[in-house]
Amino acid sequence: METKATEIPAGVPERQRHPLARGIEILTLMVDSGQQSYGVRELGNKLGVSASTAHRLLSDLEGLGMVARNTEGSYRLGMEFLRLAWTTNTRYPLREATDDILTELTERSGESSFFAVYNDQRRQMMFAVSIESSHPLRYSVPRGVWLPLHAGASGLAILAFLPAEVREAIVGGSLEALTERTVVDTRQLTDRLAQIRRDGYAISHGERIDGAIAIAAPVMGPSDTVIGDAGITIPETRFNATTTAELTVLVKESAQRLTRRFTGVERPA
Repeated sequence: METKATEIPAGVPERQRHPLARGIEILTLMVDSGQQSYGVRELGNKLGVSASTAHRLLSDLEGLGMVARNTEGSYRLGMEFLRLAWTTNTRYPLREATDDILTELTERSGESSFFAVYNDQRRQMMFAVSIESSHPLRYSVPRGVWLPLHAGASGLAILAFLPAEVREAIVGGSLEALTERTVVDTRQLTDRLAQIRRDGYAISHGERIDGAIAIAAPVMGPSDTVIGDAGITIPETRFNATTTAELTVLVKESAQRLTRRFTGVERPA
């Protein structure tokens, strides 16, 4: 009979009840559940400890930046945990998980491809992995930099699929025009996001970078939450509008494969 990680069977050595092990259990629970935040009592129940013990563990983790408390008093993963996660991903599995799909996307489209990740606490995106086109005229995405969601297809394909309350908070906030083409009008942007949700992809012309066209589609994770997107960038000077439908299909197929991979349905080759 298997024992769940959140339960302590009788006779477990005292060293396995160490606060360090309990702290790791909390972080594992938060990552695996897909739930955005937890109350102290809820975590205590899941771990089989009292609310006071759960609160003490969370306070220690909060001091390390591994969890953060929101305005309602519940807890979520903290920025230090996310920093460690992103740093690890740049060295190990994230590139391995996306390389073959992005390489195929670049080969079939002839354009540079990318995978971008979303950070819910920052409400921003970051280009995590990119594959450069062999074409002498191409655009390189700025990896490792947090960027707003409202400008360009790479951000819009994420923004459109966020929970309604998050999406509305971002659209209703302060929106910077990164280029003359960046859409910052609330009503216009809301309508556009609705269209992106219907189409399943976003396309932009010079909205984040002058002269750059991008096509992107969302990548979903556990619990059907958007975790990022995949797409391609194309210099406007050699963009052929007649290929839009073909390129869109390639991008959506790649994003769907990444979704299957990140939800465990498909494994890397």
